[in-house]
Amino acid sequence: MDWELLRIDWLVVADLAVALPLSAHVLLNKRDPRAAALWLTFLWLLPLAGALLYWSFGVNRIARKALRRRAKRARRSGKGEARVRVKGLDALLRVGNSLSPDPVVQGNSVELLRDGDEAYPAMLSAIEGARRTVGFCSYIFDCDETGRRFVDALCGAAARGVVVRLLVDGVGAWGLGPEVRRRLTASGGRMSAFMPSGRWLKHPGINLRNHRKVLVVDGDTGFTGGLNVSSRHVTADGGPHPESRDAHFRVRGPVVRHLSDVFRDDWNLAAGEALEGEGWCLDPAPAGDVVARGVASGPDDTSGRIYELFLGALRAARERVDLMSPYFIPDVAVLEALRVARLAGVRVRLLLPLRTDHAFMNWAARGYLPELVARGVEVWNVGPGFVHSKLAVVDHRWVMLGSPNLDPRSFFLNFEFVVEAFSEPLARDVVGYMESFLPAATRVTAATLRDEPLARRLRNQAVKLFSPFL
Repeated sequence: MDWELLRIDWLVVADLAVALPLSAHVLLNKRDPRAAALWLTFLWLLPLAGALLYWSFGVNRIARKALRRRAKRARRSGKGEARVRVKGLDALLRVGNSLSPDPVVQGNSVELLRDGDEAYPAMLSAIEGARRTVGFCSYIFDCDETGRRFVDALCGAAARGVVVRLLVDGVGAWGLGPEVRRRLTASGGRMSAFMPSGRWLKHPGINLRNHRKVLVVDGDTGFTGGLNVSSRHVTADGGPHPESRDAHFRVRGPVVRHLSDVFRDDWNLAAGEALEGEGWCLDPAPAGDVVARGVASGPDDTSGRIYELFLGALRAARERVDLMSPYFIPDVAVLEALRVARLAGVRVRLLLPLRTDHAFMNWAARGYLPELVARGVEVWNVGPGFVHSKLAVVDHRWVMLGSPNLDPRSFFLNFEFVVEAFSEPLARDVVGYMESFLPAATRVTAATLRDEPLARRLRNQAVKLFSPFL
């Protein structure tokens, strides 16, 4: 008997037994045909290894758990609900109404904070002044000087009797050691990691992360935006700017309830504890004149909400669109919306960092720029430093601020959160923040793209092929 041939036959049978059901799973669950085609290629051209890759990175293990644990909230007509009309943006208002269980609420204050230099002191002051509750969710929480300052403030609040809950992502904050958990627990607070690494069978890989950045203090003051907890966001050694630039926002008013709700949902999912009571479920009093709403999305029953809201904003634009994102990996719908906006006479500006923390993300983004520049989209490479801000402004009246990048990972694979705000003064502030980078920026033109070396252009287009996985 040819034992070698028999061994090969058994490998073929094993590969078929695994590849066939996983192929069916791909066909039934992958919305992006490009991603589906790539996964099917891996499954059939990489025997068993392709199945291992798909099991590690392609299967959503969170959706069912999230659906089981997420309390279904009926649409609220809470205090501050706004019955508004926004000239030229009523259609966009209706998009948000259809996507979110929460209404837009009036009476809010939304304040732009630049980098950790402005945001961290405000956040630490709020924690140090907390009287009842502190809920803090961060994707990255570094064990550096900045991280220690936040841990000290959280432990101090817990020691005063404040109910403190710290939620960090299990991969993004992998370096946050057990000492922080012990300190916070000893002070009377609690810390939990969202889907921690090391649980390969339950949740392997880097997908399906909690990328939200939300701090809620006493149920009436909130902070959200793109800022993680890291000294990279703070000016050091007398330098002119931080290593990583970002925008964060202090929020007051009824919309803080939306921040509190998303934190409570995430904490319940990660830690199994329901956070109730006035300190968590408060309807804050009016604090300004901004009409706003919080919108959450993730790989659960909220999948695609922010993506559809963003598409709605692009299609509602009549005068101008200003976008800033650290990563730019658009799908066909986003590309088409940007091109059609330009054809309709809308001025479109896209501000991308000159350098990123992952060079391949820049390469892939570069592969999409020729077709946009050809249509008249203004593309700028901004710096200095890694500009990590995630912002969108439409017609100087609508602002989307929060945690998602303009890429499929943020739109469909991560848990993300934004605030959409209807406010001309806030829009002016945000556009002013974007334009503050332009004096040192470089315009990307058809000529600069055409003059790039052939090897670089080929590299960019090759990396672009893997966009569904980036």
